[in-house]
Amino acid sequence: MDKKEEIQRLNLKIESKDIDPGALFIIKRLNDLDYEALVVGGCIRNLVMRQEANDWDVTTNATPEEITQAFKDYKVVPVGKKFGTVTVVINHVNYQVSTFKRSKSAGVPNLFEDLRHRDYTINALAWREGEGIIDYFNGLTNLQQKLIRGVEDPTERIKEDPLRMLRAVRLACELDFEVDKATLQAIEENSSLIKKVSQERIRDELIKILLSNSPKRGIKLLQRLGLLQFILPELERCVGFYPGDFRQKEDLFEYITDLLNKLPSNLVLRLTALLGDVTRPLYTYLTNRKEVTVEILRRLKFKKSIIKQVSILVQESWRAIDFRNPKNIRQIISRVGEENILSILELKRADLMISKGADKLKQIEKIEKEFREILHEKPPLSLKDLAINGRDLIHLGYQEGKEIGRILKMLLKIIIDKPELNKKKILFELLIEDEEEKKIFDN
Repeated sequence: MDKKEEIQRLNLKIESKDIDPGALFIIKRLNDLDYEALVVGGCIRNLVMRQEANDWDVTTNATPEEITQAFKDYKVVPVGKKFGTVTVVINHVNYQVSTFKRSKSAGVPNLFEDLRHRDYTINALAWREGEGIIDYFNGLTNLQQKLIRGVEDPTERIKEDPLRMLRAVRLACELDFEVDKATLQAIEENSSLIKKVSQERIRDELIKILLSNSPKRGIKLLQRLGLLQFILPELERCVGFYPGDFRQKEDLFEYITDLLNKLPSNLVLRLTALLGDVTRPLYTYLTNRKEVTVEILRRLKFKKSIIKQVSILVQESWRAIDFRNPKNIRQIISRVGEENILSILELKRADLMISKGADKLKQIEKIEKEFREILHEKPPLSLKDLAINGRDLIHLGYQEGKEIGRILKMLLKIIIDKPELNKKKILFELLIEDEEEKKIFDN
């Protein structure tokens, strides 16, 4: 059966109406200038799978300079130009337009050479108007088989761009596909090449793995293939480490990956679960977990806002806190802020879901009820909630400076434990008692 018959048999007729208008416009303009141009890659894969295609890529025999000239009346960004790719912006949408890929020994660039240097067969699919899907490397069959397979020689494809090793793991998680044995072996044998890839590119693939429906599978696959030791050596140390306060017969790495799968698809939450315990094998868990987390996230070039949120959450011993005690809940809200408290709740919920015990669901329900009641009551939890402020203390004769801050923090600690005391008269009385105790102590 030839390719055309195979495509017809699979009922994979993709028409112009299925293609993004901006991508069609780019193709038509390049065609009108006598260049070959086709839609290529993941967008075609998604169309075949009846999934939404968000990123549209065009491949062409035009050079980056010729592409730029062809779209001189549009914004063209030369990001990736040294790799033969420019971004053409049409109606505020970015389109990646790339010159045909080819090996150094190849002659004139052509579509076949371009597709044979793509990463995986399911991405080595192209579409031309009037012809439909073009598949030289059995990508359609592999889609049916739910198989991620390197184009021709997977080792060569990896050496062309080592990031493709991470991409295989990411695609397996996103699509729920298997990676074929030859590709797995090629990744395992060449895992050290990931050191050549920029931290930014690694970060972007790691984010997609973490936000997929199978983050546990992804992280375990990275470990199995030898990639994790180069990307997150701190997490690699958790393999084979058995903390006394965790589940028996399962190491810390297993616990962390289980936790990932129980959390919502939220980057801050999953990064907190991924990194919050990596200092345990160092036996300095409580003293430097924030510092280590910040160091890792900076190394991977995460945004400052993400680093700040994750570093707040990893400091909290949310597993050990009795969340059924309203006082404990008020204290933790005061420390992390209302904007982060629901994240703490999600982490606790995930921990209870993977822990043993028949009453875990009842615990979750009770904790959620306590949280809702406390948030609804809006108890005093920060300095701005105190019934008195710095000006009141100055009127009482206190000197401006650090002493006022110390006193306000002391009062806040008291009313977090006993919110009913947050009245100006009562707080003044507490201050008077504190001053009298000081005099007795001084004497």
